[in-house]
Amino acid sequence: MAQSLASLPLLPDVATDTPALLADGLDNWVTYGELKKLANQWREQLAGPKALVFLYARNDIATIAGLIGALAAGHSVALFDPDLPPETRADLEGTYHPEKVIGREPGTLYCPPASTNAQPLHPDLALLLSTSGSTGSPKLVRLTLRSVITNAVAIADVLGIMGDDVAAGYLPIHYSYGLSVVTSHLARGARVRLTEMSLTDRAFWPAMRDAGITHLPGVPFHFQILLKLGLRRLNLPTLKVLTQAGGSLAVEARRQAYEYMAEVGGRFYVMYGQTEASPRMTTLQHDNFELAPQSVGTALPGCHIEILDPNATGEGEVIFHGPNVMMGYAECRADLERGDDLNSRLSTGDVGRLDAEGNLTLVGRTKRFGKVYGLRVNLDELEAQAMTVMEAAVTQVGDEVLIHFVAAEGGEGDQERCEAVLARLTERNTLPRSVYRFRPVDRIPRTERGKIDYAKLEEAA
Repeated sequence: MAQSLASLPLLPDVATDTPALLADGLDNWVTYGELKKLANQWREQLAGPKALVFLYARNDIATIAGLIGALAAGHSVALFDPDLPPETRADLEGTYHPEKVIGREPGTLYCPPASTNAQPLHPDLALLLSTSGSTGSPKLVRLTLRSVITNAVAIADVLGIMGDDVAAGYLPIHYSYGLSVVTSHLARGARVRLTEMSLTDRAFWPAMRDAGITHLPGVPFHFQILLKLGLRRLNLPTLKVLTQAGGSLAVEARRQAYEYMAEVGGRFYVMYGQTEASPRMTTLQHDNFELAPQSVGTALPGCHIEILDPNATGEGEVIFHGPNVMMGYAECRADLERGDDLNSRLSTGDVGRLDAEGNLTLVGRTKRFGKVYGLRVNLDELEAQAMTVMEAAVTQVGDEVLIHFVAAEGGEGDQERCEAVLARLTERNTLPRSVYRFRPVDRIPRTERGKIDYAKLEEAA
C-alpha cells in the first residue's frame, strides 16, 4: 500500500524552507519542502502495484528522493553500489527480476521487460541491503519500513541529534552505516551534506567546513586517516559529534578521539551494528567511555542483548533482540515473498561478554565475514572466486585480504595465476586491487573434518 509522504518520519513535519540536503555541485541547500516535491515526483512516476525497485545509490539528491518516493509508493527497494561491474549487475538483476531500476545512469528510471519469474513480494518488505556490498553478493537482508524507521529514531535519540545538526554524508548510501547517518538526521529535521568525495580528497574538508558539519562518522579505516592527519588540524569549528562503527577500532585510537572531543566540548560515540539490524544495535555513550573504553556500549532503547551459552569467563555468541531486526535473508526472487523468519531475534555471529552495567565487549567472530574499510566482505565468496583459478584460502589481516595459495614447484606460473585471480576479483567486486595480498604455502591446512583450518593459516601468516 502506498504511504502518505506526510506519514513517513524520514520527512518530518518541519517548515518547508528548512534546509535538508546539500550535494556536490550545488550552491544551495535543498529544503524539506523541495525534497518532498522531488520525492512526490518519484512516487507518481513509480505509481502502480507493489514492485521490486533496484536503486543504484549515489550520494546525491536524486538517490534520496528516489528512495523516499519509492517507499512512499509502497514498493520494495534494493540498494546497490553504483560502481558494481556490469557483469555483477546483470547477475543480480537476473537473480531478482526487478520491475524497475533507478540509477543505471544517474537519476534515470528503467523498466526491464516483464519476467515470468517475478514472484509476488511480501506486503511488509520495504528495503533490501546486500550482506557484502563490495562483492555484489546476491544474499540480501530483508527489512521492513518499521525496522528502518525505528532504528533511525533510536539512533537520533542516543546521539542527541537535533534539528540544527549537520552530518557529513560521505559514507556510501548503499552501505547500512551511510544510510543510517542520512535517515537518523532526516528523522530529526536535521541536515546532511552529501558528497562522493573521500576524506583524502583535497576539496573534502573545505566543503565540510562550508557546510558547518556537526557530526562526522567513520569506520576504523577513516579514523586511521583522521588521527594521521591530526584531529586538531582539521579545523572543524562546528564539530560536536564523532561516531565510530563498522568494525573494531583499537582502544588507544578510540581514546585519542574521545580526548579530543572532550577537549573541544563535543562527544565521541562508539557504535556496534550489522546490516541485519537496520543497522545499529549498541552505543557507548561519551560520558561512559572511561568506564568501559574497550566496549561497544549498551543496547539501543527498546532492545536487549543476551550471551548464548556463556563459558566460564562469560563469553558466548551475541544474540540481539529488537524491533529493528531483519525479516531474514534472501538469495533469490522467491525469498522476497517470505514473512518474518526471525521474530526480532538476531544471532550476530559475534562472540562477546556483558559487564554488570550491560556494556558489551566483543572478542571474536563465529562466521566468515570480515570488514575492509568498514565494508563487510564475505570471505567465502572471495575464496570461491579465487578457487576457480588455484587452490586457495582467504583470510583477513587488518584492511587487507590475504590469499593463501598452494605454490607450484619452483614457483612456475605462480605470478600468472595470481594475476588471473586478481583480475577476477577486481572484475567481480568493488574492493580496490591494493587490498589483496598473496601468500604462497606448501598446502592448505585442514581440520580433522576436512575443513580449512583458518586459525593455522592466520597463525602462520
